[in-house]
Amino acid sequence: MFDLRGEIALVTGGARGLGFGIAEGLAEAGSDVIIVSRNSEEANEAAKRIEEKYEVRAFSFACDVSNYEAVRELLERVEREFGRLDTVVNAAGINKRYPAEEFPIEEFKSVIEVNLLGTYYVCREAFRLLRKSENPTIINVASLTVTEVTTFNISAYAASKGGVASLTKALAKEWGKYGIRVNAIAPGWYKTKMTEPVFSDKERVEFMLKRIPLGRTGVPEDLKGVAVFLASRESAYMTGQIVFVDGGWTAN
Repeated sequence: MFDLRGEIALVTGGARGLGFGIAEGLAEAGSDVIIVSRNSEEANEAAKRIEEKYEVRAFSFACDVSNYEAVRELLERVEREFGRLDTVVNAAGINKRYPAEEFPIEEFKSVIEVNLLGTYYVCREAFRLLRKSENPTIINVASLTVTEVTTFNISAYAASKGGVASLTKALAKEWGKYGIRVNAIAPGWYKTKMTEPVFSDKERVEFMLKRIPLGRTGVPEDLKGVAVFLASRESAYMTGQIVFVDGGWTAN
């Protein structure tokens, strides 16, 4: 069960944070992994770490997912070099924090362009490659903000992740006829580079810990299991779902 040997996964934002945690999980289950990041050095280093730790092949590509032409060129190159994709993970994401009434328009747009448009661009261009797979899956990374805006000054981020959740359901509905399953993971509070501003606030962290039934915040490794499940044939009858991996936050 949960065997991904012989498969190929592409992970955007896979060089660090939650994306790297997911990439590790897929590699541990036997999948070859393509790490995509805006930072080529970080992507190379992440691929090297995965190859050294797991008995799989790992590759790295630099790409800004907010640039449609760059995404198109990336997937054309993947098609030339690999011929197909079995799993696509959209974990690339950014956040900007401003009061909604003062949010710089260009900054707001940048969050939407990376988090929402970037996810769509990758899904769109990966479609033809996924159709060649016997187990085609897309895993998008959503957020707790799908159901609850958990902090202030994140209107752009909340809007983008709400869009990712709706896009996930729309693609699941349209692409089910091709056998392509599309689901999303909605992480809770995880300490990553992107959430450093929140985790530097001790009172905020104490509030989080009191509300989370499991009594701790998440680490990227906590996403390994659900990612492997969603990528594997064991979830063959599951699509259009948003899976919360939040230590129980949404249940409290």
